[in-house]
Amino acid sequence: MILTGLLNAISPLNMLATVAGVALGVVVGALPGLSATMALALLLPLTFKLPPETGLSMMAALYLAAMYGGSIAAIILRTPGTPAAAATVMDGFPMGARGEAGRALGISLSASLVGGILSGVALLTAAPFLGKLVLLFGPVELFAIAVLGITMIGTLSKGSPIKGLLSGALGLLLAMVGMDSTTGTARFTADNINLFAGIPFTVALIGLFSIPQAIALAEQSRVGQQAANQIRDRILPRLPEFIRMLPNMLRSSVIGVVTGVIPGTGGDTASWFAYNEAKRFAKDSSGFGKGDPAGVAAPEAANNAVVGGALIPTIALGIPGSSSTAVLLGGLMVHGILPGPTLLTEHGAITYTLIWAVILANIPLFVIGLGLTRLCIYVTLVPKMVVAVAIVVLSIVGSLAINNNMFDVWLMLGFGALGYVFDRARIPTAPLVIGLVLGSLLDTSLAQSLLIGQGSWTVFLKSPVAAVLLLVALLSILQATPFFRLFRLKQRGGMIDE
Repeated sequence: MILTGLLNAISPLNMLATVAGVALGVVVGALPGLSATMALALLLPLTFKLPPETGLSMMAALYLAAMYGGSIAAIILRTPGTPAAAATVMDGFPMGARGEAGRALGISLSASLVGGILSGVALLTAAPFLGKLVLLFGPVELFAIAVLGITMIGTLSKGSPIKGLLSGALGLLLAMVGMDSTTGTARFTADNINLFAGIPFTVALIGLFSIPQAIALAEQSRVGQQAANQIRDRILPRLPEFIRMLPNMLRSSVIGVVTGVIPGTGGDTASWFAYNEAKRFAKDSSGFGKGDPAGVAAPEAANNAVVGGALIPTIALGIPGSSSTAVLLGGLMVHGILPGPTLLTEHGAITYTLIWAVILANIPLFVIGLGLTRLCIYVTLVPKMVVAVAIVVLSIVGSLAINNNMFDVWLMLGFGALGYVFDRARIPTAPLVIGLVLGSLLDTSLAQSLLIGQGSWTVFLKSPVAAVLLLVALLSILQATPFFRLFRLKQRGGMIDE
């Protein structure tokens, strides 16, 4: 399977898709305010007519490249191109301000290469082991995995854990719309024939991630454009400098992989973690925040390493490690492939093609990054209102192209309004997306498990794996309750008093 995946990944069509995804990802990442998730959601309808391997290779390449592209706007404009590039601003922009923008971007590109390759190798190494492990999973265990995925992504979300759990529950409720897979009866369709097949996942993604982003950019367009740093120096770092920073890059890459494995975390969390560790390990940390190259290398290695780390639970368990990997799972669903542990067994060739695409995409990323970085300074200066209008137009076209149905466009706009309300109320969107992804798996596995247990819910306690997973899910929910948090605060207060 590993060799088959490699041969698929290096085929001319798939390599062309990978290169195109990298180029698009760099440009999207360089545009301030945009995100890899939004770009993936817009790209998803374009992959309908492509083979699964080709479409997923393109999306994985875009995901990886957008992580690097975010550093361009961070260094040039002091505005993170993506949320994961927020930590890069700390030292990237000061380097650019003193005339070393090219050097900062070169360090970012080199660190992204190290982080991307290391995460891809980690993913490739873990995949065979995980493939053997998931053979032990049946419907009972799959149900427990789906429950764990919802609770973990909800409780680990930023802000209020309760809001995260409510968002995940709403996603599950929306996933129930359509025909019941067991009884064949319609659920929550309001007798609308357009909903009998369920809510189109791609339409929901485009609305949730694109429309709120367009509105935010339109609101920000009233603020004047910031002065940009100019690239006048050498981009590619010299070999001695690269070797000197390599330990920092490797350490930050490991942090990125480990952080990515934890559902609910993302590139921004890994970037700040790696930045703090780089500062702690530095012999002289006084330069951090003032243009220290190590402060650029650490977050950039970490946020690219997150890509492979986030794909580990995505591929092994069907639990997306981030909202971007949830969209990648959406790409599988578009081609009729159900997310879950069966990815490594029933669809091994496609899965290993995706893994190899993550590794091989680093090569065109480095080459294209060197070529496009100087040109991307002009991309960062595109007026935000122009970008906002373009996003709305692409969202409408993409939604309409799925089924040539105007109902999908209105549905997309409805989800866009929901996403905007979520942003205003600071309710995380990622749990809702995970609920939509895992809803079908949870529904089907629950029905199968109850049939196995002849209607008895104790069937979930008879499986040691399912019982442990459900216990972890319960503990994660209890941890999010106000009572538990108050107890911990009191406990800390007692320790302080002592």
